[in-house]
Amino acid sequence: MKFRIIKLRSLFQIITPFRRLILCAENRKEMEDWISSLKSVQSREHYETAQFNVEHFSGMHNWYACSHARPTFCNVCRESLSGVTSHGLSCEVCKFKAHKRCAVRATNNCKWTTLASIGKDIIEDEDGIAMPHQWLEGNLPVSAKCAVCDKTCGSVLRLQDWKCLWCKAMVHTACKDLYPRKCPLGQCKVSIIPPTALNSIDSDGFWKATCPPSCASPLLVFVNSKSGDNQGVKFLRRFKQSLNPAQVFDLMNGGPHLGLRLFQKFDNFRILVCGGDGSVGWVLSEIDKLSLHKQCQLGVLPLGTGNDLARVLGWGGSCDDDTQLPQILEKLERASTKMLDRWSIMSYELKLPSKPSILPISAYEDSVAAHLTKILNSDQHSVVISSAKYATSATSNENVLTRGPHAARRLPRRLRLLRLSSWITSVDGGALPGSIYRV
Repeated sequence: MKFRIIKLRSLFQIITPFRRLILCAENRKEMEDWISSLKSVQSREHYETAQFNVEHFSGMHNWYACSHARPTFCNVCRESLSGVTSHGLSCEVCKFKAHKRCAVRATNNCKWTTLASIGKDIIEDEDGIAMPHQWLEGNLPVSAKCAVCDKTCGSVLRLQDWKCLWCKAMVHTACKDLYPRKCPLGQCKVSIIPPTALNSIDSDGFWKATCPPSCASPLLVFVNSKSGDNQGVKFLRRFKQSLNPAQVFDLMNGGPHLGLRLFQKFDNFRILVCGGDGSVGWVLSEIDKLSLHKQCQLGVLPLGTGNDLARVLGWGGSCDDDTQLPQILEKLERASTKMLDRWSIMSYELKLPSKPSILPISAYEDSVAAHLTKILNSDQHSVVISSAKYATSATSNENVLTRGPHAARRLPRRLRLLRLSSWITSVDGGALPGSIYRV
């Protein structure tokens, strides 16, 4: 498949007639940078339904380049994978292995998400619909033992024997038909929404989930992939491996609305937010918008730094070991519930009544000085009388005396500097020669 990428000021435009892109990179960080850049060109308005369905329910593998410390084999051609990172790909959800040259031929059989994705393997009996095991061949751990005969299984020489992606049971090829067909979903079954529970789509194009009796309180997981030093990406991958990928959401791709919309019909469910205090506040705000606060409980898995809420609730300041996820889920299932007050702050703008403008005392001083200068220099009797009236009213103004008593007391000294020894103001505003006018 050919595609063209145009780069202009860090913006990308993808031109391709196909929906499917196979992207390879030298390392995980480079792969994430490419994915982020490609997703940035997608319109957020059109993300909700279409992108949600493609990423969660398509059955396509999510590849990333990886190296292997022990012999590993391609699930497509069954040949050995080189230990060099650039030669091998792994699905971050189901751990399906493939050469780069073989990835395009891999079948879309990633971990099931819906009833439709199970296909003809579905089990129907007198109890209704049940989920079978989803087997992946080969590449078993060294310590693997068969769940039927309890003997060592797997091989470092070839691709052989099987592992269930849900309950993690491992069996020999010869013992596979002897193992019970129904999958018990493993130690996380209380938190898992089985694919059989996602069996219909509403009028808006969203999947509707029905809670089976075996799943009394399913877990909805939100992960901030940008939190911590790449810890968010690692936890996102681990959660998809342990739970149904359809119940795990990246807050950086679509926000919390899609996940809450999927779970809103449940009478009771739990939410786990993996990130900082900002991520928790984001999810809580969306819960308020959808009025779901009476039917869900929220837990926090702190990633990064500054996680005050997680410390208060007893989850610690930070979690950086994604291998401990099974133990974390077990603790979450046994956790107690506490009430949390959350305040809404509403602000109002009130216009205060405007106060009458009062000139500062310096303005009065300058004005009085200007009029006194006119008194000294003018030969017109009317100008002298007018300036004298203003000087009298200004220096006796209540506002001036109230707002600037100290400055008002300085006026006599400033007047004396003008050497007004030949003028005196009468009661009616007339100017008479004699002695200096005192304030």
